[in-house]
Amino acid sequence: MSYKPSSRIFKDSDFHQGEAPLYLGEGYSFKHGEKMATVVYQPAHPNPSAPQGMQGEGRLDGTWIYSEEPDKAENILSSGIELVMDSHLEPNASIGLHQHTATEEVYYLLSGELHVTVIHDQQQCTQVLQVGDSHCIHPGQSHFVKAGDEGARFIVVAAKVNP
Repeated sequence: MSYKPSSRIFKDSDFHQGEAPLYLGEGYSFKHGEKMATVVYQPAHPNPSAPQGMQGEGRLDGTWIYSEEPDKAENILSSGIELVMDSHLEPNASIGLHQHTATEEVYYLLSGELHVTVIHDQQQCTQVLQVGDSHCIHPGQSHFVKAGDEGARFIVVAAKVNP
């Protein structure tokens, strides 16, 4: 994250429970990366009650490109998109197993490798994503994500699903 000034890097608790703005620039049709907030999750979606090895560990740095999530809504996007994030998982770090209830989420892998496990109706499927691959999680499904030995960088887009 060498392009990011340290004043725009936050711990997850400081960011989500604090007043830190997502963006410090003017205008929202064009956003400059050095003015976007990057949040350090250690780990992302920790889940101590998940099966062994799926609790989440290591570090994820997530740069919030756009957010319409309730606690950090920018009121820029008028679609159902709740977030767009540039994410980096350190080598062998993981995002804890968690369920999506009212959103679907798409991952697009830019570098590295991701091992993604999806659980739905007690069925479990694991796939290894390579650069250029994507993954979509639907409402009612759970997923666990682990970076390979080189880490992984991916774009995440989450959208609220209409009832």
